[in-house]
Amino acid sequence: LWCTFFRPQLVQPALESSLKKLQLDYVDLYLIHFPMALKVECHPYLNQSKLLDFCKSKDIVLVAHSALGTQRHKLWVDQNSPALLEDPVLCALAKKHKRSPALIALRYQLQRGVVVLAKSYNEQRIRENVQVFEFQLTSEDMKVLDDLNRNFRYVVMDILVDHPDYPFSDEY
Repeated sequence: LWCTFFRPQLVQPALESSLKKLQLDYVDLYLIHFPMALKVECHPYLNQSKLLDFCKSKDIVLVAHSALGTQRHKLWVDQNSPALLEDPVLCALAKKHKRSPALIALRYQLQRGVVVLAKSYNEQRIRENVQVFEFQLTSEDMKVLDDLNRNFRYVVMDILVDHPDYPFSDEY
């Protein structure tokens, strides 16, 4: 079921449409994937705390996009933007916990209840990412990381700013 048909009155017509397109009379199982997940840019510089609180109140899982900041690709990111993983506060916490700044940023999200999908093709980073489950940040650490929030977006998509559906004009 497409996520645009989750309203109860739309489920049956959507099922019937799918059956017709598949040239079937019935299916053994029709999955409605709920609760939903919402994937947004989310990292210590843009912690999305207000959106996260809203999502939790509606049983929506927040998935962090760009949880480590960004690779700073020239097409998408201003090259003068701050490098999250070089932030002195993040680096100090990494030193304190004997972990990398990336692991601190990932652990921060997990402890907030945010899903992070750390994509890597580098075997060493993949092995390191698994270590995110081997330590905890203190409540003081979490507060320090919360205070890094600048409401700063790496992925702004300036070319779409005048579009009526441009998402970054909304409250969340």
